[in-house]
Amino acid sequence: MIQIAGSTQLISLPRSWAKKNNVMKGQELDVAEDGDKVIVSSSAYNSVVKDEIDITRLDAMAPRCIRALYKKGTDELKVTFSNPESLKLVQDAVTKDVVGFEILEQGPTYCVIKSVSGSTEEFEPMLRRTYLLLLSMADEFLATLNKGNFNHMKNVAFLEQTNNRFTMVLRRHINKNGKMNYDKIGPLYFIIETLENLGDQYKYSCRYFENNFNRKLKLRKESIDLVQKSNQMLKTMYEIFYKYDEEKLVSLKHLRNNIVDNGFSLMKKDLNSGEMMLVHHSLCIATKVFGIIGPYLILTI
Repeated sequence: MIQIAGSTQLISLPRSWAKKNNVMKGQELDVAEDGDKVIVSSSAYNSVVKDEIDITRLDAMAPRCIRALYKKGTDELKVTFSNPESLKLVQDAVTKDVVGFEILEQGPTYCVIKSVSGSTEEFEPMLRRTYLLLLSMADEFLATLNKGNFNHMKNVAFLEQTNNRFTMVLRRHINKNGKMNYDKIGPLYFIIETLENLGDQYKYSCRYFENNFNRKLKLRKESIDLVQKSNQMLKTMYEIFYKYDEEKLVSLKHLRNNIVDNGFSLMKKDLNSGEMMLVHHSLCIATKVFGIIGPYLILTI
């Protein structure tokens, strides 16, 4: 036991107990006095959350609703439907995105999805892995453009599925475990949503080039340079997120303005559709990355 000031004693919790009960750094616990005992409990923060949803009229939006409940923190979900073919929508949602969920009970007009995994990977390592995955997508996209090997774009786009899984788990983690190491979870949640959306931007661009062009397409250097600059914005944002740097923070605004100005100038030229796509892509990436700054500053300064 450690004495703090004049009225507080500090004790440590066994690591094995904390891991077993999915207790994270910064999480609040229940502490109750019982005679000569002090009872520490995580049950209030790890109770099983059950929900039900009828997807009969949701059609193609059913998977999105299931993913929303997953992010909310639902542990057991009963899904009902009138058309047995709707089960395929549920299966797709579970297979692709909701990590640790399985269909454990199934009937003609319903199924029950439950969380079958214990604690997920710790929040901080997965958040960093999400950033690094996006940087990998950015680098691969740019390299593929420079080589003109547009058939490779499908491999780059495939990484977006991993980005979805990472960001899905992160958002669920926030809703299940609260503040963790951050004082304000709203800005953090927005940042993670943006990281998911950035993955979409690279996926859409990859699909466009994969489906519409071959090696004969010529891309002028100015359009590819825009992609390089938008990639640099993403990399700089990653670096700042983990180490505050005023000079790099200012550079993000200069980079954003440069991409916007050069993009508008390029639009006045006789661009082919691939080059127009790159201008659009770069403007979208620059805008979304720059949008992270506000929430980041709330968490940092």
